[in-house]
Amino acid sequence: MVPPMKHARSLPEKWLWLGVFAIATAGLYSLVPVVARTPQLKGLNVMQHFFDVALVVHVDLSVLVWFFAMVCMGAAGMMQRHAAKWPYWGAAGFWCVALATLLMALSPLDAWVPVKSNYIPVLHNRMFLLSLGLLLAGLIVALVPLLLTYLRPRYFRELQALELAFVAAALTVMIGLIGYGLGAQAVPAGLTLVDHYEQMFWAGGHIMQFAFTLLAMAAWLALLEALGSKLPKRLWVLVIYNITVLGAVLSLAGFVYYDFDSGEFTAHQTRMMNEWGGIGATLMAILIIAKLFKAKFQRASRAYASSLIVSLVLFFAGGVLGLMIAGQNVTIPAHYHGMIVGITQGLMGLAYVMLPRFGYASVASNRLAFWQPIVYGVGQFMHIGGLAYCGGYGILRKTAGGFENLAPDIKIALGIFGLGGLLAIIGGILFVVVMLRVRRVASVSLQ
Repeated sequence: MVPPMKHARSLPEKWLWLGVFAIATAGLYSLVPVVARTPQLKGLNVMQHFFDVALVVHVDLSVLVWFFAMVCMGAAGMMQRHAAKWPYWGAAGFWCVALATLLMALSPLDAWVPVKSNYIPVLHNRMFLLSLGLLLAGLIVALVPLLLTYLRPRYFRELQALELAFVAAALTVMIGLIGYGLGAQAVPAGLTLVDHYEQMFWAGGHIMQFAFTLLAMAAWLALLEALGSKLPKRLWVLVIYNITVLGAVLSLAGFVYYDFDSGEFTAHQTRMMNEWGGIGATLMAILIIAKLFKAKFQRASRAYASSLIVSLVLFFAGGVLGLMIAGQNVTIPAHYHGMIVGITQGLMGLAYVMLPRFGYASVASNRLAFWQPIVYGVGQFMHIGGLAYCGGYGILRKTAGGFENLAPDIKIALGIFGLGGLLAIIGGILFVVVMLRVRRVASVSLQ
């Protein structure tokens, strides 16, 4: 009897499923902050107790690991044609990040001290810090071959718009890693844990926002192409990418022009992100929207269309909220959630596009895949809308509770926030369900 064939997963496909695992696990952790910030559910004391640790792990899995896995998926796909020149590098980078993801997901099992630093919140324990080190090391191993190969003029000239986006994102990730390294060397001794990690990750964290924006552009282009539209001209997208990468370089230049522990250095990173971060994305969105108006949507590709539209709307809604920030309140996470979740939905759409390329059934016309971005997007609009409304009243960010003396309208807004968060979690679950259904069907068909 001939044994059943097994689906031999390629390295890019492994990166995709690692990202799905990360965002699924992050979704489980996200239940705690949503419940803890909802006044009507404040009696669940266990949620209040684990608020900080759940917030840390949720953010790192849903942003760092998920985004980096998708960057590496694109890099691994491009390196397949040059695999013989870089033996073992791709696999080594993948397993390093996979181990980091597992350790990060399990890190609350170790004795922990949560540190809610910006960009990379930390559980100050051995397991989490080891996971962070493995994650950064795995990224270097996975992305260096791509950059050393495709930044050579011979190969660079052959790259099209989508491939250029992955190269630019990978390059910016490496610039961000340099920022983390310089920050780790320059951070002064004697600081509290919060100040230590805040200063160490400040510059690199701002630089990574440029990389994530480039990753969003890659997702938008992939979805636009999947909808049957022609991509913008190579020269135009190359200019947009260069603007975004330049913003990252100018951020890194702050180490040269300012003292690390000065207010000028801190302000420089924020200013570069504010002044340069949205230029490329706005220009790219204009090009894509212009293409969308000319495109003829077909029902057979409706899941791609809903992913692209929801991603664009959420991303720029978050950008508008960023203009409303005044002080340390929940308008900041409203802004950040809008943009980050806009990128996340774009990457979910990219995952849908990649399924047929990995030999799975297409979900372009799948009803659940069509509604998933809508449920996710509506939930996130309620989520960030409730936060933004409360932000005007100075509700502090990164905290749970504190509802006792709030006005009724603020409690209602926080209730909407909580309901929206639960809807967004449902939307995230729907994404995982769509992906796992496709994988299960593929496994059954091979038996």
